[in-house]
Amino acid sequence: MDYAEIMRILLLFVTLFFLTSVSAGVYRSVDADGNVVYTDKPSPDAEEIKIDKVQTIPAGADNFEYTPPEKPAVGDYTKLEIVNPENDHVFTGNTGDVTVSVVIEPELNTDNGDRLILTMDGKKAADSSSTSFSLTNLDRGTHTVEVYVVNKGGKSLMDSAPVSFTMKRTSVLNTNRPTPRPPAN
Repeated sequence: MDYAEIMRILLLFVTLFFLTSVSAGVYRSVDADGNVVYTDKPSPDAEEIKIDKVQTIPAGADNFEYTPPEKPAVGDYTKLEIVNPENDHVFTGNTGDVTVSVVIEPELNTDNGDRLILTMDGKKAADSSSTSFSLTNLDRGTHTVEVYVVNKGGKSLMDSAPVSFTMKRTSVLNTNRPTPRPPAN
């Protein structure tokens, strides 16, 4: 026998050895504590478990071609949200200034003439292509803001959920305000 023939026979025996270990049965038994034990080694009180053949699904054809998902068309906005101020926020500073910040997805299409309209208490407060609006010298009380995306023709494309906030400002008529201390010398 030559070296190649010996190696073929050895390979045959090694393959048979591994195949017999792969096809070993599965046995179920209960130990002294009442625990169910599954093993590949039979014992006197074990029952052999029949295992069905594993279901396989053949691979599909190799002509698969990846198609990326479509991006939303320009002007098809998916998100418009006021992120600042938060709903029911209370401003206690005495300036009466509020910055309204908006998140819009996808980005506002200013090339197509789209813009944002901010309304406060049902009235138009600002018209801009920016996602940040500054409101100044607001009166005391609760205010509601809402943002709309409109196209160049003025048609509303999307609107945000309304956000309410309260502006607290001191007044000279407030009798409960603290009395200022005289400057220290």
